[in-house]
Amino acid sequence: MRRTRLLAVLAGVVATVAVLAPGAGSKTAAPQVCKVEYVSGLEVVFKRLSTHPPAVEFRNKVVANGFQNASIIEGCDGIFRVVVRGIESFDIAVDLQAEAKTVNYDASIECIKGKDDVGELEVVFGHSRTRAEAADLVSRAAASGFVGLQLEPDPCGGFEVMIHGFQDQNEADDFVREATAHGFDVVIEKS
Repeated sequence: MRRTRLLAVLAGVVATVAVLAPGAGSKTAAPQVCKVEYVSGLEVVFKRLSTHPPAVEFRNKVVANGFQNASIIEGCDGIFRVVVRGIESFDIAVDLQAEAKTVNYDASIECIKGKDDVGELEVVFGHSRTRAEAADLVSRAAASGFVGLQLEPDPCGGFEVMIHGFQDQNEADDFVREATAHGFDVVIEKS
């Protein structure tokens, strides 16, 4: 009876250690999980910090100086960036950078390349600096019968006007010929 109790306690200790310390004794570090960016665009980076608490303190200072949308993004390198994201055009990013300089922040403008649907065929009608210019291109294309065009943020600001959903290269080639016949300078890209 005593031996059975001892074995049960020992089994419980082993199970607890196995659950609570799965990496104990391992010679390799756990792989770092990086945030996948799904949307391309621009960010204004106010500062990079090596740990989270100073990043929070600095972000609060940036917010107190009027940059209400400032946030903290941790990179794959373990560095924390205090940033403002969601900037659609490079001109706006430059204006925000200039405003940051007025309160002594040496901010930089950086491009974010979002994850794309690898291998998907797209026909690109063009790239525009602003949403309004891109919408004009969509309207011109629609007036010629090309409906369903979409705007996709470019990594360094602006928008790509494109359509996707082609079954194969031949279908995309036929679409390009038709669009070219209507005066559009389109290209096929694999995303």
